[in-house]
Amino acid sequence: MHVHNYDKYMNVVQGCYSLIIGGERIPVKAGEDYFIPRGIEHYDEVLAGTRTIYAFGGHRANRVQNSN
Repeated sequence: MHVHNYDKYMNVVQGCYSLIIGGERIPVKAGEDYFIPRGIEHYDEVLAGTRTIYAFGGHRANRVQNSN
């Protein structure tokens, strides 16, 4: 189990991804997505060959200003 201090959005492109939240197993299959708000304790199980896309929310990265 782990917790993030940022929001997590995921989309399963291929295969199957299982989330375990509050003791409940939530299968996320190809073509489906799922949003996990920050602070939610969860566990992930991924079948071999599964492909996912993630987007993480929260703090925007600091940018280095170009001196040119």
